[in-house]
Amino acid sequence: MASVLLPLPYSLKRRLSNTAVTKKELKVGLPVAEVLPELCRLLKSGNRLILSAPPGAGKSTWLPLQLLQQPDFASGQIIMLEPRRLAAKTIASYLAQQLNEPVGQTVGYQIRHDSCQSAATRLLIVTEGILTRKLQQDPELAGVSLLIFDEFHERSLHADLALALSLEVQQLREDLKILVMSATLDVAGLEHYLQAPLVSSSGRSYPVDIQYIKPGSEPLAVQGARQALSAFNDEPGNILVFLPGQAEINKAREFLATQSLPANLQVYSLLGVLSLAEQQAAIAAPPTGYYKIVLATNLAETSLTIDGVNLVVDTGLCRRASFNPRHGISKLETVAVSQAAAIQRAGRAGRQAPGRCYRIDTLELWQRRAAFEPAEIELAELTQLRLEIAVWGCLPDDINWLTPPPPAHLAVASRLLQQFAALDEAGGITSYGRRLYQTGSSVRLANMLLYAAEHETQTPGLAWLAALVAALLEDSRNLQANLDQQLQTLAHSKHVPQYQQAQSFARRLGVNSRASLPLQWLPMLLLRAFPDQLAQRRGQGYLLANGVGASLAPDHPLQDTELLVVLDIQQWQQQNRIRHAIAIKLDDILADWQQHLNWQLKTGWNDKTASFSSERQRCFGQLVLQRQPVQNAITAAERQQAWLDYLSRRGLAELNWSDAAQSLCARVQLIRQHQGADILPDFSPAALLAELASWLGPHLGNIRKKIQLTQLELEPILLARLSYQQQQRLQQLLPVYWQTPTGSRLKIDYLHPGGPQLSVKVQEMYGQLTTPVVLNGAIALTIALLAPGRQPLQVTRDLASFWQNSWQDVKKEMKGRYPKHYWPDNPADAQPTTKTKKAMLRDVNPK
Repeated sequence: MASVLLPLPYSLKRRLSNTAVTKKELKVGLPVAEVLPELCRLLKSGNRLILSAPPGAGKSTWLPLQLLQQPDFASGQIIMLEPRRLAAKTIASYLAQQLNEPVGQTVGYQIRHDSCQSAATRLLIVTEGILTRKLQQDPELAGVSLLIFDEFHERSLHADLALALSLEVQQLREDLKILVMSATLDVAGLEHYLQAPLVSSSGRSYPVDIQYIKPGSEPLAVQGARQALSAFNDEPGNILVFLPGQAEINKAREFLATQSLPANLQVYSLLGVLSLAEQQAAIAAPPTGYYKIVLATNLAETSLTIDGVNLVVDTGLCRRASFNPRHGISKLETVAVSQAAAIQRAGRAGRQAPGRCYRIDTLELWQRRAAFEPAEIELAELTQLRLEIAVWGCLPDDINWLTPPPPAHLAVASRLLQQFAALDEAGGITSYGRRLYQTGSSVRLANMLLYAAEHETQTPGLAWLAALVAALLEDSRNLQANLDQQLQTLAHSKHVPQYQQAQSFARRLGVNSRASLPLQWLPMLLLRAFPDQLAQRRGQGYLLANGVGASLAPDHPLQDTELLVVLDIQQWQQQNRIRHAIAIKLDDILADWQQHLNWQLKTGWNDKTASFSSERQRCFGQLVLQRQPVQNAITAAERQQAWLDYLSRRGLAELNWSDAAQSLCARVQLIRQHQGADILPDFSPAALLAELASWLGPHLGNIRKKIQLTQLELEPILLARLSYQQQQRLQQLLPVYWQTPTGSRLKIDYLHPGGPQLSVKVQEMYGQLTTPVVLNGAIALTIALLAPGRQPLQVTRDLASFWQNSWQDVKKEMKGRYPKHYWPDNPADAQPTTKTKKAMLRDVNPK
């Protein structure tokens, strides 16, 4: 139901003052009550504020109701953002109970596929994607007086985006207030970003005794479960065990199932893949006389109070997905949690009574952990974020980010969106991109849904099939090996959440559910969602359309299939492992994608035959679906493109990189590093490979043999990329040679691992008190001082110190080894020379 903003009624004020917890008790029991006057004063005088308050302070479960009473928010709605669905529903329920109301009256919630609110709702608890969509639908957030970002330290993708967009809304509406709340957060960076004051509150928590348990040889899941059972036997209580993921939770449950558990001890799981009902059962208080062990992921770190927990076992690990833009694949890693996260975990034991936390770690290793968790925007795949930015009407660089998204991640996202025709060449949103966004699903699934809707007339039931598929694929963990059977089962399971989601998608497409499904179309549907993940058999593995290599498990039933649509792929033991896929026929691809698959003439270099060859190809991304040999003369343009393709595949190592060419690249990159990336072109290996056609392409048309390719002189080719002024600047700032006081021109080694180095005989540096420098004095050269026989004597960046401290020992040794050479007592005042003592005397007393 749509929200209608109402003033705060007297009955609500009375409920707020007559709840089971009175204001007097709140002031005594909840520390955030002490900072409420200051917080309200700062929100009145400014429109941004940061609240730092540890668990138990009351910031989520008490403060929002108090803010409802403030005159500044009496005429508008308060929206509070919670990172997780379970927290949003649980907090909404708790706050409503304080008012003796059902959820959906004064306090409501809205999460994905579930909403409970009404015209009377004044405080709306939402999850992150919901707030982002509200901002997109109404960029002024009319009728909203306050945005609260709770648990902001989790730094989720949507929270960062929603906060950035909210700051832009404030440019239109100065009266919109923003309150950012967190328990553990690097507040210094946030203060600078928001230009907002900080209010700090103490927490209300009981003491937690931390004990460190040295990791053993058992699997971590078993060790965690065993420690939980041991802790229970020593001191019966409710126990929360933090484990990295579902696999470890299952292993811990299996272990506990083999133990003789007391009859009054129950075991629950708590992880994101479970339904909300199952999650709520895990956090509820056990019946009187019973205890529980809750095996949880980091879902239980914040926001939630799991009733009765006074013992925590922390394995110190979590699952973290990180996107590899080069491969276009997310890698799911088991990593150590930060100190901030570990503190949050321990705090779960002290929410309602004194507790104990067992960390499976050593104190020394724990102290080496990172202080805070990285922001999700630094690690995640960004296709959805890139679409959100385009719908907002700007480019990524136009947004004021707390943590900017990595350019490489954005580039991959933009390419995929352009492949879907959601973005134009300039990166702006297209009309089709807006349709994708309006489906309410991810970009890939939205593209599949719209394709199905367009072909519903020719293939009745296709859109309903796509809706079922989209509901399943919203979480790849739902997938089973036999997708056909899973879809048929789902189509008749009207009470499961995925079916309800499928019906929601179907309504948006304007279709109804059907009894029969056109399952023969399933591969083509999925290819519309994953066109970059069409996979073709290659050797013992597969090549994907995006150019990435991958493999199936050795016993996978699709092992010998020629073409697959990959639905889920992850890095596993340094390999790209295909987890879920479906077979597809070549004829179906050719028929369904006919207008996109044109014949193209391709010329390539073959190392085995040491010759060029031409053929006509029909390509799908990086895959060649059909080939036809062609006999014709190779033109210079075709040779050029063949070598470019060859080098793109094989890399720049195929070229002859002389020391002079490598030194030139190092000098250019050094200037860019110290004086700015816009001073000179990028000569890094990645940039040179990406821009191969522009700098090397013109020199490849007449290369007919591999040996000619390896004989190309790269230094003059690269130098030609610089203008005359840039070449002069480079020579001035980072000269190739340095002239000694004796007149010798010595080459500076810019490839030395420790920085630019000069190797020079020690006698030529007599009288030199200052160390030579380059880059206008920004870099001191490393001086490798040599004996007359060019053996190394000393490496220094401080000649004056060398003359004063080490010289006497060096002189004593050199006098015995090279008696004919000049070894002065005070080299700082001596004349530099390249000659022996006898030759120096001849110069002084010529005949």
